[in-house]
Amino acid sequence: MKNTENVERAADIVREALNLMRKYSVPMHPVNYAVWHAYASGDNLELRNAIDRYMLQHLTLDEAATEVLYRRHVIGNSADPALLQRMSERMSSALGQAVESAARAGDQTAAYGSSLSRFQDGLAGQALPGLEEILATTRQMQAAIQALQRQLGDSRQEIGQLRDELERVRQENLTDTLTGLPNRRAFEQRLAACMTLAASAGMNSHAPCLLMLDIDHFKRVNDSYGHGTGDQVLCTVAAALQAGTPDNALAARIGGEEFVMLLPAMQLQGARLVAEQLRQKIATLRTPARSKTGAELQVQVTVSIGLTSLQRGETGRQFIERADQALYQSKHGGRDRITVRMG
Repeated sequence: MKNTENVERAADIVREALNLMRKYSVPMHPVNYAVWHAYASGDNLELRNAIDRYMLQHLTLDEAATEVLYRRHVIGNSADPALLQRMSERMSSALGQAVESAARAGDQTAAYGSSLSRFQDGLAGQALPGLEEILATTRQMQAAIQALQRQLGDSRQEIGQLRDELERVRQENLTDTLTGLPNRRAFEQRLAACMTLAASAGMNSHAPCLLMLDIDHFKRVNDSYGHGTGDQVLCTVAAALQAGTPDNALAARIGGEEFVMLLPAMQLQGARLVAEQLRQKIATLRTPARSKTGAELQVQVTVSIGLTSLQRGETGRQFIERADQALYQSKHGGRDRITVRMG
């Protein structure tokens, strides 16, 4: 029964944490989940009291206050940059283990119930002292075991649903809602992992490349045709970017009309070819629109691209800034072009 109790408690804590986050419209990411999971578990009384006091005054818990509580009451003041990703992975892993535990407990309970049934069948028809009492007790045990099997099955299904819901919310938190591409947070997570891998493998000619792309004169599109058309242009460019992304690479929208493509293991020459193919493809695309007079027309856009390769010993911020500088050169050099910047 101990395994069953552990499974049910884990499910209750996860359910309560998710319900609280939904109630207060808290974004689903590892820091917020860690705080509310600790609150729901009741194991961290200092955190629970701090949240209760804060909620009495402010009615909701914003991102800044959550970060303070997380550092002060969950991990202290020395946050490991990789801790949040590991926490998210452990969260999903724990739910997966809970599902497996419920399944094993259900199988064991079913086996015990079968043994009791065989015992009952073997006793039938025998005239033994206390037999009726034994048979009655056996039937009670069978009924209890069947009820427990149903309970375990429900718990297994519920925990599985919670795990799926958590994964769905996590994915939504990493996706740009307009274009369906990964968002800035997803890009930053992938970049951090990519740089860690590059550092462990040693820098060479296959260092990661970063392509930064901006739609030319996008404000003019919004001003001339409206934001609805502007959104359609963004989706058109995003679809072309997604279609032109090589395997194991990542395309993302990081804000406004700006996109990136991270190429984890491609030579700069190959990345330059990917960028050029993308630039040419987007220039051929047309987005239906209406003029202010109501006339139907087709909107064409071009893109400016900055491209660079990760240099030895630099940070992710430096890597991104150099790609942005290359993009700036393309924008101010006439647009609809690619600039490669190495230093």
